[in-house]
Amino acid sequence: MIEADRPVSVLRRTWGDEEVFARELERVFKHSWQFLAHDSEIPEPGDYVQRRMGRDRVIVVHSEDGVNRVFLNTCRHRGVPLCRADEGNTSHFRCSYHGWTYANTGVLRGVTYQPDVYGPGGIDKSELELFAPAHVDTFLGMIFATWDQDAVPLREYLGDLTWYLEAIMGKFDDGLEVVGTPVRNIVKANWKTEGENLSGDGYHTMVTHATAVELGLFATPKDLEKLTDVVTPRFTGRTVDCGNGHTIRVQRLPVEIESNQYWGYPEDMWEQFDRNLSPGQQQVMSALSVCHGSVFPNMSFIENFKTNVDGPGLHARYFRITVRYPISATHCEQLWFLLQPRNADPQWRRLSAQAYLRTNGPSGMFEIDDTENFVGISEASVGEIARDKPITYLGGLQNPKTPSEVGWPGDAVDGDKTEKTLRAFHRQWAVMMGENEVVS
Repeated sequence: MIEADRPVSVLRRTWGDEEVFARELERVFKHSWQFLAHDSEIPEPGDYVQRRMGRDRVIVVHSEDGVNRVFLNTCRHRGVPLCRADEGNTSHFRCSYHGWTYANTGVLRGVTYQPDVYGPGGIDKSELELFAPAHVDTFLGMIFATWDQDAVPLREYLGDLTWYLEAIMGKFDDGLEVVGTPVRNIVKANWKTEGENLSGDGYHTMVTHATAVELGLFATPKDLEKLTDVVTPRFTGRTVDCGNGHTIRVQRLPVEIESNQYWGYPEDMWEQFDRNLSPGQQQVMSALSVCHGSVFPNMSFIENFKTNVDGPGLHARYFRITVRYPISATHCEQLWFLLQPRNADPQWRRLSAQAYLRTNGPSGMFEIDDTENFVGISEASVGEIARDKPITYLGGLQNPKTPSEVGWPGDAVDGDKTEKTLRAFHRQWAVMMGENEVVS
C-alpha cells in the first residue's frame, strides 16, 4: 500500500550520528534486499566478484553447478577472509590461515591435519558450509540478496519499479553487460545523501549544474531543432513513488513528436525497443532526456542523453548503476557500474562511455558538483545545535496526479521539480528505523 503524499521532516542528525548509523545497519541493511552485482560480471562457472552487504564483505560467485550464489567472506574456522581479490575465477576458496578449503558451492571440502587436530573421526564437514544470505535472486541480470529469512520475494519487494526497470533495461534484444571493472571511491558523506538525490530530485539541476549548462552539456534549443521540427517551451516530466522506498523521475525532452524517437541510441536498435516495450513503457523511453531513481536502500540508477559528445551531431545515451556501502555515519564507499547493450555498434559504445565519463561518471562534472553538496550535508549535520534541527520536504505537494489512463504504475505526479520521491525514500527509512526519527 502506497501512503498518501504528505510533508516529511527529518532530523539532521540522521546524516551524521553514529548511534543512528548503528541502528541503520541493524534495522535497514539486515532486512532489505540489496543489489550486489550484474550477472554479466560472472558469466562462467567459477567467476566471482567481492562485494558488500552493509558492512559485511560477501563473495558473489557463479558456482560450478551453474547457480549464482552469495557467501559471507569469512572462514567458518577462525573468521579469516577467504577471498582477497576483487574478482577472479576459482573452483575453491582456501583460507590462508589454516588451509580450510571450500568449493564454490559453499561446501567445506578440505580440512588440514584432521586426525591430529580433531581426532581419528575427523570433523563433520557437512555442518560447516559457508554462511549465506537467506535469499538470493536475479532480476534483469541484477543479482540481489537479503539476510532476512522472512523477506518478501524480490519482485514483490521491487513492486511497481519493476515496470520502469523493464522499460530501461529490458528493451534490448541481447540485454545489458557491465563495461570493465566497476570503479570504487570513498566519499566523505552519509550513504543516504546520493540515494535521496537520485530518487528523483529535479529541483537542483539548474542550480548545482549551472556550469554544465554553460558548457553545453545539456541539449539546447538549437540541438533539439536538429532532431525535430516542433520544440516546446519547457521540459516535461513525472516523478513516481513506486512503494517500499523505490522511486523514479522521468524527464522528457521539450519536443512534440508523432512517433517514438529513441534519440541517443543507434536507429537500427529502435525497432527492438518498440517490439520489447509496452505502449506505456515506450512513452517512458521515447524522447527521453533523463530518468533516474533509487532501489531502497542503497542502489541508484540513471539513464541520460547527451548531445554533441565528440563533435556536432554526435549524440549518445548511457546507463549507470551506483551502490553505496555504509562505512560510518559520515563516510561511504561507492561502486560505479557502466552498462551497455550487448552487441551494440562499437563507435556508439565509445561515444556512450565518453558521455558517461564526462558527466555522471565517478570523475564527471555532474558528480563533482553533487558530491560537494553531499559532503556538505554530512559536515553540517554533526554539530550539537544543527543535529537536532529538522530538514522539511515540502516541494511538489501541489503537483497534480498523473491520470490513471496514462498507465504508469505507482503513485505518479506530473512535475519533476518536486520532493515527492525524497519523501517516499524517508518514509520507508522511518518505517524500518522507527517513527521517532521522523517529525511530521
